[in-house]
Amino acid sequence: MKQDQFSNIAGDTPTVVGEFPCTHTQQRCWFLDQLNPGNPALNVAVRWEIRGRFKIKSIESAFQQIVDRHEILRTRFIVKDGQPFQQVVDKVDFKMSVIDLRNVPAEQRDERVQSIGRETASIPFDLRNTGLFRITFLQVDNERGFILITAHQICFDGWSIRVLGRELGEFAAAIDEQRQPRLDPLPLQYGDYAMWQDEYLTSYGFEAEKTFWQEQLGDAPYFEVAPDHPRGERKSYRGDIISLVLPKDFGERMDRAARARQMSIYGYGSGVISALLHRFTGEREVLFGTQIAGRDDVDLENLIGVFINNLVLRFNIADETSFDAHIGQANEVVSKALNHQRMPFNKLVELVNPHRDPSRNPLISVNFNLQKAFLENAHYGDFELISAPSQSPGVIYDLSFIMIGRPDHWRMSIEYNTDLFDKSTAEEFLRLWQATYELALENPSAKLSSIPIRPRQAPTPGVAESQGSLIERLLCQHPAVAEAITVPFPGKPGGTYAFIVPRKTTAERLEGLPAKLLTHLNATLAGKDMPMGVSIILDLPKNEQGEIDLSKLPIPDEPAPEAAPILRGSLEEIEKQVASIWAEMLSLDMVGPEDDFFALGGHSLLALRMLAAVNGKFGIRPDLALLFRASTLRDFVQTAFGAVMAPSDPSVSPSHWDMSVYRPGNDGTVIYTLNHPLLYFQMAREIGGETGVSNVHMFNTTITDEMRSLSMEEIAAELIQSMRIDEQDAPIGLVGLCVNGIVALEVAHQLTALGKDVRFVAMIDSWAPGYVTSLNRFTRWRWNLEKRVKRAFYFTGKLLSGRMPVTEYFKEFRLSLSLLTKIGLIGAPSREEVQTVEVTDYLVAASRRYHPNHYPGKGRVLLFRSQANHPRAARLRFGWGELLPKTTEVFDLRGWHEDSLSSIGIKRLAGVISEKLDG
Repeated sequence: MKQDQFSNIAGDTPTVVGEFPCTHTQQRCWFLDQLNPGNPALNVAVRWEIRGRFKIKSIESAFQQIVDRHEILRTRFIVKDGQPFQQVVDKVDFKMSVIDLRNVPAEQRDERVQSIGRETASIPFDLRNTGLFRITFLQVDNERGFILITAHQICFDGWSIRVLGRELGEFAAAIDEQRQPRLDPLPLQYGDYAMWQDEYLTSYGFEAEKTFWQEQLGDAPYFEVAPDHPRGERKSYRGDIISLVLPKDFGERMDRAARARQMSIYGYGSGVISALLHRFTGEREVLFGTQIAGRDDVDLENLIGVFINNLVLRFNIADETSFDAHIGQANEVVSKALNHQRMPFNKLVELVNPHRDPSRNPLISVNFNLQKAFLENAHYGDFELISAPSQSPGVIYDLSFIMIGRPDHWRMSIEYNTDLFDKSTAEEFLRLWQATYELALENPSAKLSSIPIRPRQAPTPGVAESQGSLIERLLCQHPAVAEAITVPFPGKPGGTYAFIVPRKTTAERLEGLPAKLLTHLNATLAGKDMPMGVSIILDLPKNEQGEIDLSKLPIPDEPAPEAAPILRGSLEEIEKQVASIWAEMLSLDMVGPEDDFFALGGHSLLALRMLAAVNGKFGIRPDLALLFRASTLRDFVQTAFGAVMAPSDPSVSPSHWDMSVYRPGNDGTVIYTLNHPLLYFQMAREIGGETGVSNVHMFNTTITDEMRSLSMEEIAAELIQSMRIDEQDAPIGLVGLCVNGIVALEVAHQLTALGKDVRFVAMIDSWAPGYVTSLNRFTRWRWNLEKRVKRAFYFTGKLLSGRMPVTEYFKEFRLSLSLLTKIGLIGAPSREEVQTVEVTDYLVAASRRYHPNHYPGKGRVLLFRSQANHPRAARLRFGWGELLPKTTEVFDLRGWHEDSLSSIGIKRLAGVISEKLDG
């Protein structure tokens, strides 16, 4: 199944009808998406079963009416001055994907439903586009199906499921019965709520909330369950969920116990789960997160949108407390928190200002939710909607304890991060959770110490070892390194020293290699995590058993001298300028080298504004993850600018091609895109499976007279050296736009001759060299005139629809651009724009001298046509004739040339490539 099957909402030329600030929950979602774009853990995945005499067309029409009714489902997100805003458009067209499983053998249908559910739940969203809500309908029998709903948390929450179910049923029934739906008009929209929240944050009520939470969490420890596996440098989101259906009488027993204590079942459940966590970890203080609906006004109850807010509950527990006493105390904690529930979690993090760690969530590691199923099983006309268990698209928290009550049973589920915890640990938690409930219900006077804990294997220790392993892994990623090992550095606690064995094939000068390797490490590690130095040895010393003998490694008394010039010198002036930016953002008089951005009061939105200011000042784009790793001023500057400022070795000839890895492969095909690095970046998010995506480009080089004499064959051979294909044997794919498609084809020729498995070559708007110039003059003139007219209509349409700024519009027309530049209305083209033109002209000149041979490769050649080319280009197969296999297919892309690699075009391109790889 492919991404484009689930692109349910697509507006052609939408009109913006409203722009609002984001709520704080939306800001949090947006911030998390910036940290990890397209993170599927931010998806809300829901599954409903539908039974009876339903009409698929009515279901689809009902969803369209829901989209028309709720502005939040017609919303996209933009950035102004580093801050997100939500834009509402007037109309989007909804289309539901329908998959017919009636021909699948009955015994295989459930597995297919589960498989499709997992896939649809994990497909990411692009917050810049409308369409943050998609539906897939699975028909399993004539009168039975499943509705799979995936929405982004930035526009949807659990309560929204209930609203959506009621309105879907009513709209669909009204369509079938040819009547008006019985739904009252909405009194307000989500944007109105966003404006209200903005006003509330300046009120007296908000100040009272701040006081409570400062007292509650000001000195709170960070509570977490020790993982089975070492925590990585950055947070991961891979997860799984396991569940247990409880006995049918469980719900009644829990209700009865809660009523007897005059508390909610949530208050009772919080007492049970906090007792369990206390016994499992041995900690007296237990903290976990929970979510509240946030709809404390009746006018909000019928809105779709994200109103939930995170609360942090803190419990102080002693072993000798009875269940009865502890559950009562826990309920008091819950009640007080609920009385102060309007504090947005984003603001709570700013207020408490905990230590930032890129591998952990702030304040919440463990989460707990207990609720009745949001969808109310109900009949609508001739069909019934029934709540069904959904899949986990990814995990936000290390551990989540979830209890869902359905009409006929309660279900316990544990969602866990699979990079941290084994399934056996989650299963033990599930067993223990049920046992703790039974103990509390049957014997409330029992002590918490009676909870039956099994001895647990100690988690893998070794923070220092983990840091050393990270340094070794990063060093081995450098093309000049064959082996690497780290050892403790004497005289500095926690310090490390690295040794490497160079590759025999490396062309690097060994005397300059340590400095380059420190620069390589500095791009990933914070200053405090850097090794004290790097030394080169020709082989690692080993004993008779073949083990590395650390005692024979010659550790110097002082750090390697090569490290010093990388981190000092010209960076000092940059540090002063960045300090001024930080001081301005944080409203401080001055910022010192060791000051921490977050300790000074910085938070997520200020961080994004600061990074935007750094980009505007220096032209580099450090990301949020880098700031989390290196949050002091000096570490930030050294990490962000160190590689840029490092001295180069004048004796080593620079490569004309650079390679950027967008997504590492995992034993699957590796796709190499040529030039246009920013255009192809999104492909890494759209390509499925284990496919790797890299970009090989030459926009960091200056075209010299010597280079202009190179043939296309020589250019391709040099490019292949930059691909590092000797380091992997995976199948290869190549993608190029225009002249880069010709380069890609020649690269494929040479790789095939080297015995490499070239799986495909994708060429976009790539005419065969010499074909157009071989046409008669009148035909060329007519084609060019057609193209100029179409180009003017295309970009004028973008301008008038608001999809293109005026300055960008004039840049598409060289005559008007030149005139407006001269009179000062448009600035001179940037260095990057000039360099793009120079590189393209250089490759075009080489292509005119190029005489390609027939392509003998076994892999497919895929031709793509953008709207810049007449449909005749497809019939002519771009003039390649007999040089390409007769089976070569041509696919259409929306957009004009480079524009065709925007969001819609890149999805289409990625979809075709994925389909051919799967086939």
